[in-house]
Amino acid sequence: MARVEWTRLSGEEVEDLVAVLLCRKSPNATRIRPSRGDGGIDLMVPIEGTFEVYQVKKFASNLASSQKNQIKKSLDRFETYRKEEGLKVFAWHIALPLDPTKENTRWLEEISKDLPYNCDWRGLSYLDGLAAEFPDVVDYYVGNGRQRLDDAIVQLTKAMEMKPNEGEGVVSPSQLADYLQELKPLLDKDPFFQYEVSVGPEKSSISPGAVLLMSYEGGRGNLVKVQVFPRFQEALKFRPIPVDIVIKAKRGSELERELDDFNKYGTPVFVPVGMADVKADLPGGLEGSATGVGLSILTPNDDSEPMCLRAATLNTDNEVIASILVEMEPATIGVDGSGKRSVGVGQGGAFKVDLRLDSDKKMMKIDINSVHLAKKAPNDVIDSLRFLCSLIPPNKLKIGRQYGSLTNTIDLPQNFAGLEGLADLIELKEAVESLVVIQDHTPIQISIPDSFTKEQSSKWHAAKRLLEGEEIDVPAREFKVCLRPGVSLPKGELSVVSLFDFSVTVGNTDIPLGKVRTLYSVAKVDTTSYESHDDHKDCFIRPTDKAKSTMRMETE
Repeated sequence: MARVEWTRLSGEEVEDLVAVLLCRKSPNATRIRPSRGDGGIDLMVPIEGTFEVYQVKKFASNLASSQKNQIKKSLDRFETYRKEEGLKVFAWHIALPLDPTKENTRWLEEISKDLPYNCDWRGLSYLDGLAAEFPDVVDYYVGNGRQRLDDAIVQLTKAMEMKPNEGEGVVSPSQLADYLQELKPLLDKDPFFQYEVSVGPEKSSISPGAVLLMSYEGGRGNLVKVQVFPRFQEALKFRPIPVDIVIKAKRGSELERELDDFNKYGTPVFVPVGMADVKADLPGGLEGSATGVGLSILTPNDDSEPMCLRAATLNTDNEVIASILVEMEPATIGVDGSGKRSVGVGQGGAFKVDLRLDSDKKMMKIDINSVHLAKKAPNDVIDSLRFLCSLIPPNKLKIGRQYGSLTNTIDLPQNFAGLEGLADLIELKEAVESLVVIQDHTPIQISIPDSFTKEQSSKWHAAKRLLEGEEIDVPAREFKVCLRPGVSLPKGELSVVSLFDFSVTVGNTDIPLGKVRTLYSVAKVDTTSYESHDDHKDCFIRPTDKAKSTMRMETE
């Protein structure tokens, strides 16, 4: 391992080297670039709801008064920042390639004695310990590691298109794999990134956590695939990936519109094959270019966390009609910085929402789409359906955080995007409301079918009314009765009550719901249907034209 000659490094080199060592030690650390608003922070490490804060200095010889003043100013600036931001701090560390004297230790204790967190000195011994733990970082910055890594990456690039020593075609997967295995010790010296190389008939899809995927056809149905993973959270800040892209979009085309949205809101862009030229300076010295390619362009999310929003609709009397929760992903920011976009999923996964903020025009656009209910539980999605069906002018919309009051009111325009297919949506809501009531009366778990007819929905609705205690009119129909021995055949007009098992079908599931009692107010026996058997007699009872037939659930 190359030894770090701290005194021979510039201030910027010291700060970069120390920052990378600290990031390797704490991969979730966040680096703060120097600015007026950095609050005297170089690195922040989250620890169970609090933070460890590092201030890095280049001082490698005993501190003069001016250097002490710089450290104290950094600490004072951080304390002001901490109070303003309400930051919870576990410890503050000054990191520099200099071990403290007893006088230095007493001085630091004196200037920090009134602070509500511990302040300590991470000096030369500590930094040399990090250097010993991560020799690849030291070798990269002060040895020949950078050049060796670049050479290895060049070999990796050539290996992807290797030809056999003799004959035609490409090398076999086993030959290539053996060669790439020899490169692995050199690739592992990259202080910022890890490289995962695979050869086989697998799809060219990027793994979670990877920042780059390169793939090449290796012949015989095999794919040579290299993925690049950051070793720590801030790796791309130390080694960014500059990419030059020329996209050939026709004026007025859908691609041009997508590019405008990308520039404004950071929305993804999917460029068809043949429409883009690319030149990239990739991690570890990889360089490449391609013409006539297709691209998927994504922007990173802003620093926000996923957020749960509450949305409510109000009528003209400002009464809440419906209210739901929407899980929103972190927002993307457009290239020009004038807009934000966040997508989310409505309660129960019933629909998707696209929320866009235009800071220039001070406008918010909401698009609701992809209503999907198949195989979902009715109770999980009914609130979302009621909400969607209430997005009708002159109703109003309010959106805010999950808890607290909703203060900002949005008038719904006549051409609101969420109103497409409203009539079908209302029918769907009514069907699901019926299933909600049915679910309350059965232990059988109900799932909304992929599709259903109006006739099926009508039957669910009738079941809902019965289960809620309503008496409903039903079509009159004849039915067969069995008379026990000794029972005389009824004559003339009469009222008849029948009792039978009642069920509905949802999808492929038959759901029993109890017994129903049907009343035929006026009926008579069809004497021509009379049949005598050894132990009983049969006949048909037919409602008259003036009969009223009603049905209700049997409660006893």
